Amino acid sequence: MSVRKYRKKAANILLTALTILLVLIAIFPLYWLLSTSMKTKADAFASPFKWIFVPSMDNYAAVIGSGEFLKCYGNSIIVATVTTVLALIFGLTAGYALSRDTGRFGAAMGTGIILARMVPPMALIIPFFVVFNTIGLTDNYFTLVLMYLTTVLPFVVWLMMGFFKGVPKEIEEAALIDGCSRVQAFLRVSIPVVKPGVATSAMFAFMMAWNEYFYAVIMTGNRTKTLTIYIQSFVNSSGTNWGLLCAASVLVILPIMIFTIFCQKSFVRGLMGGAVKG
Repeated sequence: MSVRKYRKKAANILLTALTILLVLIAIFPLYWLLSTSMKTKADAFASPFKWIFVPSMDNYAAVIGSGEFLKCYGNSIIVATVTTVLALIFGLTAGYALSRDTGRFGAAMGTGIILARMVPPMALIIPFFVVFNTIGLTDNYFTLVLMYLTTVLPFVVWLMMGFFKGVPKEIEEAALIDGCSRVQAFLRVSIPVVKPGVATSAMFAFMMAWNEYFYAVIMTGNRTKTLTIYIQSFVNSSGTNWGLLCAASVLVILPIMIFTIFCQKSFVRGLMGGAVKG
């Protein structure tokens, strides 16, 4: 074996070992979360860390058996789903319009959307709270959805602009010649082409709304409390119940994991397409 081939093989082995190490480091928090959720209190606080233990589902039974958890789960599903649907409806149309507007106005609007996304939530929460508290709309689904859209919608518009710019105008022009209206060309031609981008936008929109905490902790009450607020209840002045906290956290990330697994191909294509077209 020549020296060059030996060095190449050694480099490949080193790269593989480094990749495995990085993967293990990345998934260890998930392993700790899952294992702790199935441990008793004694095993969870054992020192040194207990790698081998008898799994128990008592923490999951206690969390699911709580009526408050199911209520908060339902609230999060409602708010995140409605936010995602509205963000896609307005984001697709706005992204398409801005991608086809090559004038100064379109460029200015695109820049304004990016700047709106950069505004910190802390700058918006005080006027939002004052307005909605004055008209009696705190602890309301509509309020949460509207506030979530302030962060989710600009991101979806910006992302879809990049995908629609990659759709040749000639395809739409051919559809118009065949008798389609502008709306029909948009629905039947442009959107099917950017399906990976729609899946990517939906994934990010749902994830951002599902994990949102700052707006929820201020604007929600007993009626619309979300999961991110419910999880905080396991950390109090008497200590942290790690078993229940980890079990609830696993149940919280479960919808995102399932959605990602089923949409993985479209999600990856969407990310690659956005990187090339944006």
